[in-house]
Amino acid sequence: MASLRFDSGPRTGERVPLDKNKVTFGRAKWSDCVLSHPTVSREHFIIELNNGKLFLVDSGSENGTHANGERVSWVQLAEGDQIQAGPFTLVFVASDEQAPVAEAPDGSERSRAEGRSAEQPAFDTTQSGIYPSHYLEGIEHFNAGRYFDAHEVWEEIWLRSSGDTKLFYQMLIQAAVGLYHYERGNARGARGMHANVVDKLDRLPSFLMSLDLDDFSRQFRRFFSELIENNDDDAPPPDRARPRIRLLSRDTADWSL
Repeated sequence: MASLRFDSGPRTGERVPLDKNKVTFGRAKWSDCVLSHPTVSREHFIIELNNGKLFLVDSGSENGTHANGERVSWVQLAEGDQIQAGPFTLVFVASDEQAPVAEAPDGSERSRAEGRSAEQPAFDTTQSGIYPSHYLEGIEHFNAGRYFDAHEVWEEIWLRSSGDTKLFYQMLIQAAVGLYHYERGNARGARGMHANVVDKLDRLPSFLMSLDLDDFSRQFRRFFSELIENNDDDAPPPDRARPRIRLLSRDTADWSL
């Protein structure tokens, strides 16, 4: 069984088994692993099982969660990775056995993703020829509800971008992270990403990279309305329409790269 091992302080050597789909770490007494220190947030980070892999996910902590010395929002864990939250350092110890895939008992996650994929294509062959493949691949992941994969793909191209395009990719990345947090009941992390996305949408033009950003903004704000406007911290129901990205036709698109 995979675990986190304390690597510093009086708890050195103590192991926290990662025996649930979501294991919480923080200052709150209800955490699966309590980290008692004022620099640690009430819910600081979680370790989550997703598609047979374990991920470190920051819960919108004030002082941040670090993996191998870098502040992260989320990252897939590998043997020996060092995690730091406040003064606590923990090391990831992987299991020799493959972790089981976590999925809803009724298969609802699979059916939702397949349903979204079957809808109208997000872009046409002309757009496939002029836009970076990472941009289009990320759109496909996003529309299928694979928000972590979208985040990973877009981050690669964001690092090589500049100006409004760089801000645009950062907005998409944060939208994917916000949706990921919201669907998993991390209300604090979702609110933080929502604020970042809305701020960037307000600074971007109405059309960019063939995407109607005014329409995307309406979809995004509508999806988060219960969380933001009504302070409902519950995860969104499966039947609530998720934001989708569909690129505009040549007649109306902004073809700037």
